Amino acid sequence: MAINIKKIAEIIDAEIINHKDIEIKNVNKIDEAVEFDISFLHNEKYFSHIRTTKASAVIVPRDFTTDVDIILLRVKDPYVSFVKIMYEFYPVEPVAKPGIDKMTSIDETAVIGVNPSINPFVFIGKNTKIGINAQIQSNVTIGSNVKIGDNVIIYSNVSIREGCIIGDNVILQNGAIIGSDGFGFAPGQGTYEKIPQVGNVILEDNVEVGANTVIDRSTMGSTIIRKGTKLDNLIQIGHNVEIGKDVVIAGQTGIAGSTKIGDNCMISGQVGFVGHLNVGKGVMIGAQAGIVGNIKDGSVITGTPARDLRKMRKIDAALGRLPDLIYKVRELEKKLK
Repeated sequence: MAINIKKIAEIIDAEIINHKDIEIKNVNKIDEAVEFDISFLHNEKYFSHIRTTKASAVIVPRDFTTDVDIILLRVKDPYVSFVKIMYEFYPVEPVAKPGIDKMTSIDETAVIGVNPSINPFVFIGKNTKIGINAQIQSNVTIGSNVKIGDNVIIYSNVSIREGCIIGDNVILQNGAIIGSDGFGFAPGQGTYEKIPQVGNVILEDNVEVGANTVIDRSTMGSTIIRKGTKLDNLIQIGHNVEIGKDVVIAGQTGIAGSTKIGDNCMISGQVGFVGHLNVGKGVMIGAQAGIVGNIKDGSVITGTPARDLRKMRKIDAALGRLPDLIYKVRELEKKLK
Protein backbone atom coordinates (compact mmCIF):
# COMPACT_ATOMS: atom_id res chain seq x y z
CA MET A 1 0.00 0.00 0.00
CA ALA A 2 1.22 3.52 -0.83
CA ILE A 3 -0.31 6.94 -0.11
CA ASN A 4 0.79 10.16 -1.77
CA ILE A 5 2.34 12.68 0.62
CA LYS A 6 -0.16 15.33 -0.46
CA LYS A 7 -3.05 13.01 0.46
CA ILE A 8 -1.47 12.37 3.87
CA ALA A 9 -1.22 16.12 4.46
CA GLU A 10 -4.91 16.48 3.66
CA ILE A 11 -5.88 13.69 6.07
CA ILE A 12 -4.09 15.31 9.04
CA ASP A 13 -4.54 18.97 7.97
CA ALA A 14 -0.77 19.50 7.74
CA GLU A 15 1.43 22.23 6.28
CA ILE A 16 4.02 20.60 4.01
CA ILE A 17 7.63 21.86 4.19
CA ASN A 18 10.24 20.77 1.62
CA HIS A 19 7.49 19.19 -0.50
CA LYS A 20 8.42 16.39 -2.89
CA ASP A 21 5.89 14.36 -4.85
CA ILE A 22 6.48 10.92 -3.32
CA GLU A 23 4.46 7.91 -2.24
CA ILE A 24 4.67 6.86 1.41
CA LYS A 25 4.71 3.09 1.85
CA ASN A 26 4.73 2.56 5.62
CA VAL A 27 4.72 4.11 9.11
CA ASN A 28 7.65 3.57 11.47
CA LYS A 29 9.52 4.80 14.54
CA ILE A 30 11.86 7.73 13.92
CA ASP A 31 15.01 5.69 14.65
CA GLU A 32 13.96 2.64 12.62
CA ALA A 33 12.37 4.28 9.59
CA VAL A 34 13.71 3.70 6.08
CA GLU A 35 13.17 5.42 2.75
CA PHE A 36 9.48 5.98 1.90
CA ASP A 37 8.47 5.60 5.56
CA ILE A 38 6.73 8.34 7.51
CA SER A 39 7.40 8.94 11.22
CA PHE A 40 6.70 11.64 13.80
CA LEU A 41 8.38 13.79 16.46
CA HIS A 42 6.35 14.79 19.50
CA ASN A 43 8.75 14.82 22.47
CA GLU A 44 11.53 17.43 22.40
CA LYS A 45 14.15 15.03 23.71
CA TYR A 46 13.91 13.11 20.43
CA PHE A 47 14.06 16.12 18.11
CA SER A 48 17.76 15.47 17.36
CA HIS A 49 16.72 12.29 15.51
CA ILE A 50 15.69 14.49 12.59
CA ARG A 51 19.38 14.55 11.61
CA THR A 52 19.83 10.77 11.57
CA THR A 53 16.46 9.37 10.52
CA LYS A 54 16.14 7.70 7.13
CA ALA A 55 12.41 8.43 6.94
CA SER A 56 11.20 10.27 3.86
CA ALA A 57 8.73 12.39 5.84
CA VAL A 58 8.22 13.33 9.47
CA ILE A 59 5.13 14.73 11.22
CA VAL A 60 6.22 17.55 13.55
CA PRO A 61 4.76 20.37 15.70
CA ARG A 62 3.74 23.57 13.93
CA ASP A 63 6.73 25.54 15.26
CA PHE A 64 9.33 22.88 14.42
CA THR A 65 12.20 23.96 12.13
CA THR A 66 15.33 22.27 10.80
CA ASP A 67 17.94 22.77 8.09
CA VAL A 68 17.78 19.06 7.18
CA ASP A 69 16.41 18.42 3.68
CA ILE A 70 13.47 16.24 4.67
CA ILE A 71 9.71 16.52 4.15
CA LEU A 72 8.03 17.95 7.25
CA LEU A 73 4.30 17.84 7.90
CA ARG A 74 3.55 20.49 10.51
CA VAL A 75 0.44 19.84 12.62
CA LYS A 76 -1.11 20.86 15.92
CA ASP A 77 -0.57 17.44 17.57
CA PRO A 78 1.96 15.10 15.87
CA TYR A 79 1.05 12.13 18.06
CA VAL A 80 -2.68 12.23 17.25
CA SER A 81 -1.93 12.88 13.57
CA PHE A 82 0.42 9.91 13.39
CA VAL A 83 -2.26 7.67 14.86
CA LYS A 84 -4.64 8.76 12.07
CA ILE A 85 -2.05 7.81 9.47
CA MET A 86 -1.45 4.45 11.15
CA TYR A 87 -5.13 3.66 10.68
CA GLU A 88 -4.80 4.51 6.97
CA PHE A 89 -2.02 1.96 6.54
CA TYR A 90 -3.44 -0.59 8.98
CA PRO A 91 -7.25 -0.44 8.94
CA VAL A 92 -9.02 -2.14 11.83
CA GLU A 93 -9.72 -5.76 10.94
CA PRO A 94 -12.71 -7.71 12.32
CA VAL A 95 -11.72 -9.75 15.35
CA ALA A 96 -14.46 -12.35 14.93
CA LYS A 97 -16.03 -14.21 12.01
CA PRO A 98 -19.34 -12.68 10.83
CA GLY A 99 -22.48 -14.41 11.99
CA ILE A 100 -23.25 -16.58 15.00
CA ASP A 101 -21.32 -19.84 15.07
CA LYS A 102 -23.39 -22.98 15.61
CA MET A 103 -21.07 -23.99 18.48
CA THR A 104 -22.29 -21.11 20.68
CA SER A 105 -24.71 -21.51 23.60
CA ILE A 106 -27.20 -18.64 23.60
CA ASP A 107 -30.25 -18.70 25.86
CA GLU A 108 -33.53 -18.42 23.99
CA THR A 109 -34.45 -15.31 25.99
CA ALA A 110 -31.27 -13.46 25.00
CA VAL A 111 -31.52 -10.71 22.37
CA ILE A 112 -28.65 -10.20 19.91
CA GLY A 113 -28.54 -7.07 17.73
CA VAL A 114 -28.06 -7.03 13.97
CA ASN A 115 -24.76 -7.83 12.27
CA PRO A 116 -23.23 -9.93 15.06
CA SER A 117 -19.87 -11.72 14.87
CA ILE A 118 -19.84 -14.41 17.55
CA ASN A 119 -17.22 -17.15 17.49
CA PRO A 120 -17.50 -20.75 18.77
CA PHE A 121 -17.84 -21.68 22.45
CA VAL A 122 -19.43 -18.42 23.57
CA PHE A 123 -22.06 -18.66 26.33
CA ILE A 124 -24.78 -16.00 26.67
CA GLY A 125 -27.22 -16.25 29.56
CA LYS A 126 -30.90 -15.51 30.19
CA ASN A 127 -32.43 -12.12 29.34
CA THR A 128 -29.10 -10.70 28.19
CA LYS A 129 -29.23 -8.01 25.51
CA ILE A 130 -26.38 -7.26 23.10
CA GLY A 131 -26.41 -4.32 20.68
CA ILE A 132 -25.56 -4.10 16.99
CA ASN A 133 -22.20 -4.99 15.42
CA ALA A 134 -20.95 -7.01 18.39
CA GLN A 135 -17.64 -8.82 17.87
CA ILE A 136 -17.12 -11.63 20.36
CA GLN A 137 -14.23 -14.06 20.16
CA SER A 138 -14.26 -17.67 21.39
CA ASN A 139 -14.54 -18.84 25.00
CA VAL A 140 -16.38 -15.77 26.27
CA THR A 141 -18.93 -16.17 29.07
CA ILE A 142 -21.71 -13.60 29.46
CA GLY A 143 -24.10 -14.15 32.38
CA SER A 144 -27.79 -13.48 32.74
CA ASN A 145 -29.46 -10.04 32.66
CA VAL A 146 -26.38 -8.39 31.14
CA LYS A 147 -26.84 -5.33 28.91
CA ILE A 148 -24.20 -4.68 26.25
CA GLY A 149 -24.26 -1.70 23.88
CA ASP A 150 -23.38 -1.29 20.22
CA ASN A 151 -20.04 -1.89 18.51
CA VAL A 152 -18.41 -3.75 21.38
CA ILE A 153 -15.28 -5.83 20.88
CA ILE A 154 -14.82 -8.71 23.32
CA TYR A 155 -11.68 -10.81 23.00
CA SER A 156 -11.30 -14.45 24.02
CA ASN A 157 -11.65 -15.73 27.59
CA VAL A 158 -13.52 -12.68 28.86
CA SER A 159 -16.09 -13.21 31.61
CA ILE A 160 -18.98 -10.80 32.17
CA ARG A 161 -21.00 -11.71 35.22
CA GLU A 162 -24.75 -11.39 35.79
CA GLY A 163 -26.41 -7.98 35.79
CA CYS A 164 -23.46 -5.97 34.49
CA ILE A 165 -23.97 -3.10 32.04
CA ILE A 166 -21.54 -2.41 29.18
CA GLY A 167 -21.83 0.75 27.05
CA ASP A 168 -21.20 1.42 23.36
CA ASN A 169 -17.77 1.03 21.73
CA VAL A 170 -16.30 -0.80 24.73
CA ILE A 171 -13.24 -3.02 24.20
CA LEU A 172 -12.52 -5.89 26.58
CA GLN A 173 -9.10 -7.44 26.06
CA ASN A 174 -8.31 -11.13 26.57
CA GLY A 175 -9.08 -12.56 29.98
CA ALA A 176 -10.75 -9.47 31.45
CA ILE A 177 -13.26 -10.25 34.20
CA ILE A 178 -16.18 -7.90 34.71
CA GLY A 179 -18.34 -8.36 37.79
CA SER A 180 -16.53 -10.93 39.92
CA ASP A 181 -17.50 -10.87 43.60
CA GLY A 182 -16.07 -8.02 45.63
CA PHE A 183 -13.70 -8.90 48.46
CA GLY A 184 -16.28 -8.59 51.23
CA PHE A 185 -16.13 -10.67 54.42
CA ALA A 186 -17.49 -9.91 57.88
CA PRO A 187 -14.98 -10.79 60.62
CA GLY A 188 -16.23 -13.04 63.42
CA GLN A 189 -14.45 -14.87 66.19
CA GLY A 190 -11.50 -16.07 64.14
CA THR A 191 -13.65 -16.60 61.07
CA TYR A 192 -14.87 -14.54 58.11
CA GLU A 193 -18.46 -14.62 56.88
CA LYS A 194 -18.94 -13.91 53.17
CA ILE A 195 -20.99 -10.78 52.49
CA PRO A 196 -23.31 -11.19 49.49
CA GLN A 197 -22.17 -9.05 46.56
CA VAL A 198 -25.52 -8.17 45.01
CA GLY A 199 -24.55 -5.08 42.97
CA ASN A 200 -23.06 -4.90 39.48
CA VAL A 201 -20.43 -3.22 37.30
CA ILE A 202 -21.19 -0.41 34.85
CA LEU A 203 -18.74 0.37 32.04
CA GLU A 204 -19.80 3.50 30.19
CA ASP A 205 -19.18 4.25 26.50
CA ASN A 206 -15.68 4.07 24.98
CA VAL A 207 -14.08 2.31 27.94
CA GLU A 208 -11.22 -0.12 27.25
CA VAL A 209 -10.22 -2.80 29.75
CA GLY A 210 -6.82 -4.48 29.44
CA ALA A 211 -5.95 -8.18 29.47
CA ASN A 212 -6.49 -10.02 32.76
CA THR A 213 -7.83 -6.91 34.48
CA VAL A 214 -10.51 -7.59 37.09
CA ILE A 215 -13.35 -5.25 38.04
CA ASP A 216 -15.32 -6.44 41.06
CA ARG A 217 -19.07 -6.03 41.34
CA SER A 218 -20.34 -3.81 44.14
CA THR A 219 -21.67 -5.08 47.42
CA MET A 220 -24.75 -2.96 46.72
CA GLY A 221 -25.22 -0.40 43.97
CA SER A 222 -22.58 -0.27 41.20
CA THR A 223 -18.85 -0.26 40.56
CA ILE A 224 -18.61 2.40 37.83
CA ILE A 225 -16.03 3.16 35.13
CA ARG A 226 -17.00 6.40 33.36
CA LYS A 227 -16.84 7.30 29.66
CA GLY A 228 -13.52 7.13 27.83
CA THR A 229 -11.44 5.62 30.62
CA LYS A 230 -8.64 3.24 29.61
CA LEU A 231 -7.37 0.48 31.90
CA ASP A 232 -4.11 -1.34 31.24
CA ASN A 233 -3.45 -5.05 31.81
CA LEU A 234 -3.39 -6.70 35.25
CA ILE A 235 -5.34 -4.07 37.18
CA GLN A 236 -7.55 -4.82 40.20
CA ILE A 237 -10.59 -2.59 40.74
CA GLY A 238 -12.34 -3.26 44.05
CA HIS A 239 -16.07 -3.22 44.81
CA ASN A 240 -17.97 0.09 44.77
CA VAL A 241 -15.05 1.97 43.20
CA GLU A 242 -15.98 4.88 40.92
CA ILE A 243 -13.53 6.03 38.25
CA GLY A 244 -14.25 9.24 36.36
CA LYS A 245 -14.18 10.13 32.67
CA ASP A 246 -11.06 9.84 30.50
CA VAL A 247 -8.84 8.39 33.19
CA VAL A 248 -5.79 6.30 32.19
CA ILE A 249 -4.38 3.68 34.58
CA ALA A 250 -1.22 1.65 33.91
CA GLY A 251 -0.68 -2.01 34.73
CA GLN A 252 -0.53 -3.71 38.13
CA THR A 253 -2.39 -0.92 39.88
CA GLY A 254 -4.74 -1.94 42.68
CA ILE A 255 -7.69 0.16 43.88
CA ALA A 256 -9.39 -0.92 47.10
CA GLY A 257 -13.12 -0.71 47.63
CA SER A 258 -15.23 2.47 47.62
CA THR A 259 -12.42 4.72 46.37
CA LYS A 260 -13.52 7.51 44.03
CA ILE A 261 -11.21 8.85 41.31
CA GLY A 262 -12.02 12.07 39.44
CA ASP A 263 -12.00 12.82 35.72
CA ASN A 264 -8.83 13.07 33.59
CA CYS A 265 -6.44 11.48 36.08
CA MET A 266 -3.22 9.78 34.94
CA ILE A 267 -2.11 6.88 37.14
CA SER A 268 1.19 5.07 36.54
CA GLY A 269 1.92 1.39 37.09
CA GLN A 270 1.93 -0.49 40.40
CA VAL A 271 0.10 2.23 42.30
CA GLY A 272 -1.78 1.04 45.37
CA PHE A 273 -4.88 2.75 46.80
CA VAL A 274 -6.35 2.05 50.21
CA GLY A 275 -10.13 2.07 50.32
CA HIS A 276 -12.67 4.86 50.83
CA LEU A 277 -10.51 7.64 49.34
CA ASN A 278 -11.42 10.62 47.19
CA VAL A 279 -8.98 11.49 44.39
CA GLY A 280 -9.65 14.80 42.66
CA LYS A 281 -9.76 15.68 38.97
CA GLY A 282 -6.65 15.93 36.82
CA VAL A 283 -4.38 14.19 39.34
CA MET A 284 -1.08 12.65 38.15
CA ILE A 285 0.38 9.78 40.20
CA GLY A 286 3.87 8.35 39.72
CA ALA A 287 4.72 4.65 39.53
CA GLN A 288 4.64 2.52 42.70
CA ALA A 289 3.01 5.27 44.74
CA GLY A 290 1.11 4.29 47.87
CA ILE A 291 -2.08 6.33 48.19
CA VAL A 292 -3.27 6.48 51.81
CA GLY A 293 -5.22 9.76 51.89
CA ASN A 294 -7.46 12.02 49.83
CA ILE A 295 -5.88 13.98 46.95
CA LYS A 296 -6.82 17.46 45.78
CA ASP A 297 -7.61 18.40 42.16
CA GLY A 298 -4.56 18.83 39.92
CA SER A 299 -2.04 17.31 42.33
CA VAL A 300 1.16 15.64 41.08
CA ILE A 301 2.32 13.04 43.59
CA THR A 302 4.66 10.09 43.96
CA GLY A 303 6.30 7.86 46.57
CA THR A 304 5.12 5.62 49.40
CA PRO A 305 3.41 7.08 51.29
CA ALA A 306 2.58 9.40 48.40
CA ARG A 307 3.65 13.04 48.67
CA ASP A 308 3.77 16.08 46.42
CA LEU A 309 6.34 15.47 43.66
CA ARG A 310 8.44 18.55 44.52
CA LYS A 311 8.57 17.55 48.18
CA MET A 312 9.55 13.98 47.28
CA ARG A 313 12.43 15.27 45.16
CA LYS A 314 13.72 17.27 48.13
CA ILE A 315 13.42 14.21 50.37
CA ASP A 316 15.28 12.05 47.83
CA ALA A 317 18.03 14.66 47.55
CA ALA A 318 18.35 14.82 51.35
CA LEU A 319 18.54 11.03 51.61
CA GLY A 320 21.42 11.07 49.13
CA ARG A 321 23.39 13.31 51.53
CA LEU A 322 22.55 11.22 54.59
CA PRO A 323 25.71 9.02 54.62
CA ASP A 324 27.94 12.12 54.64
CA LEU A 325 25.84 13.63 57.41
CA ILE A 326 26.19 10.48 59.53
CA TYR A 327 29.95 10.56 59.03
CA LYS A 328 30.12 14.19 60.14
CA VAL A 329 28.02 13.47 63.24
CA ARG A 330 30.36 10.62 64.22
CA GLU A 331 33.36 12.91 63.82
CA LEU A 332 31.70 15.53 66.02
CA GLU A 333 30.92 12.89 68.67
CA LYS A 334 34.57 11.85 68.75
CA LYS A 335 35.67 15.47 69.21
CA LEU A 336 33.13 16.02 72.02
CA LYS A 337 34.38 12.93 73.84
